[in-house]
Amino acid sequence: MKRVLVVDDEPMIVSLLSTVLREKGWDVTEAWSGTDGIDQLDRARFDVILTDLVMPGDSGIDLLRAAKEIHPDVEVILMTGYATADTAIEAMRNGAYHYIMKPLKTEEVVNLVEKAYSQRQMERENRFLKSEIRAAHHVQSVVGDSEPILRLIATLQGIAGVDDPVLLAGERGTGRSFFARIVHFHSRRSAELCVPVYCAGVPEETLIAELFGVPCAIEDRTSVPHSGKMGLANHGTLYLADFAEAGREVLERMDRFLADKTIVPGGRTEPIELDIRVIASSVVPVEELAQRENVPPTLVKALEPGIVRIPALREHLEDVPLLLHHFLQEATRERKKPLRGFTSSALSALETYDWPGNVRELRDLVRAVAGKKKQGTMIDATDIPPGILYRNLRRHPPR
Repeated sequence: MKRVLVVDDEPMIVSLLSTVLREKGWDVTEAWSGTDGIDQLDRARFDVILTDLVMPGDSGIDLLRAAKEIHPDVEVILMTGYATADTAIEAMRNGAYHYIMKPLKTEEVVNLVEKAYSQRQMERENRFLKSEIRAAHHVQSVVGDSEPILRLIATLQGIAGVDDPVLLAGERGTGRSFFARIVHFHSRRSAELCVPVYCAGVPEETLIAELFGVPCAIEDRTSVPHSGKMGLANHGTLYLADFAEAGREVLERMDRFLADKTIVPGGRTEPIELDIRVIASSVVPVEELAQRENVPPTLVKALEPGIVRIPALREHLEDVPLLLHHFLQEATRERKKPLRGFTSSALSALETYDWPGNVRELRDLVRAVAGKKKQGTMIDATDIPPGILYRNLRRHPPR
């Protein structure tokens, strides 16, 4: 159940807000002073705290600080009739989600509490995904022992320990996002988030809002910025997939960030400083990046020292048998339908295929074929799609 702590030294306000929030499905805990609110933090965990700013004894800021120390992921909304610019700045510096002016409108309060809850859920899901990915994706999980893959692993291990930006250059399906996570989870930032942003096919305005956030306004009386996924990646890593597909304004903003480590979030005029490592990826050949109108030359120069090329699968075909067995094991575990492996004729056909879709194509093929096989059987050449066999025959005609 969604849990909210409502704190105010005016009992009528606490009663009104509690009634409205309970009607909306919230589990509400009431407190009538900042001190009482801080005591409640030791008794239960809350998703959102809605607190008055000025109260006898411990203030709303005191409660905010205590809440962030005990439960860092809780979202705190401050209510006040005495808001000033200094108040807002202090609240945001201490981690407040928002502040709202009195007299209150209950509908506005409920909407804001729901938005704060959604923000908290998104951050929790990202942290959960991060922990899952960290468990599953590490250097030991790289399948392959060919010379190109061993060189790649050594390079990734070398750059993981520094904070310089990275550009992963490779064809689609080579595992660029996989290798980006490897860099993150072997860096000093591994305890923080690795936040992915996919640039291809996304309208520029949408991408700007996703990266830098939009203002959250309440009847134009106040506007508090949200710094989007850049803010979410603070102290961690931002992964820009297919960055060269983003619009000119997005890339100019990223260029400025790499230069001075600041952004201007939506709804704000002054910059804020962020500590983020940027990993970008691109299918566009590195030598062509600077020729694209939407990519600032200075951004290319900033990324050039950290270029890492991901080899296409046709460049390390000797890893194909290992990859085939790896993905077959994955598929049979998921479907709880064990298979006995590949026949020699199937391996012969697949080892000589040039895999234009790279590792992703291989994985998808194994999953599709395994799904059609009966338990305990083997994958044979007759199970392989004709397109692959025909392409092989054209490349390797029989004598």
